[in-house]
Amino acid sequence: MSLQVNLLNKTERRYQGIVSMKVMVLGSVGVLVGVTVLVLSLAGISKMTLNANLDRAQREWDRLDPLATAVRDSGYAATENQKTLATLEGWAKGGRAPMYTVLRAVQSEIPPQMQFNTLFAGIREDETSPRESYYILRMNGRALGELVAVEAKRKLNANAEVRGFCGEVRLISSQREAGDSWTFALEGQRQTGGAR
Repeated sequence: MSLQVNLLNKTERRYQGIVSMKVMVLGSVGVLVGVTVLVLSLAGISKMTLNANLDRAQREWDRLDPLATAVRDSGYAATENQKTLATLEGWAKGGRAPMYTVLRAVQSEIPPQMQFNTLFAGIREDETSPRESYYILRMNGRALGELVAVEAKRKLNANAEVRGFCGEVRLISSQREAGDSWTFALEGQRQTGGAR
């Protein structure tokens, strides 16, 4: 058993200071809780502001994306048009043989035993890579004789105008149709920016 005796008079009590230990601990806990609440409030406000800015940016993106796509497509189309104009200007200024000289060269090299179903000479875009285009000479038809198309291919490749336009002409197909009649397909192509 313990007994506590207070020998001091009420008037003789010692002064404990302005702040007691209990008040200091409660005050520290209160300040810590207050700072934590303040930090969490600021983080919540910051997150709400960030989400609002993100939503506003997403709405602006959704509004401007079709316009940006149209501008990009227009830029691509303008670039393609400039390339086509430069190619045509090169043809006009004599950088390439005029088309009628290419067609006359083809006509002069084709033997009378050949008949064309189709003849195409021009510039065509590559289906797999739309930014690339090619000079193409493509023809198909019938020939009387097995080696007539092979001889025509050799003559076309020997002609400087044809070779400068489409590079090497290749025999794509040659099949016997009936008797001495053969079907054939010839093709030559060269990239528009490539060397002649």
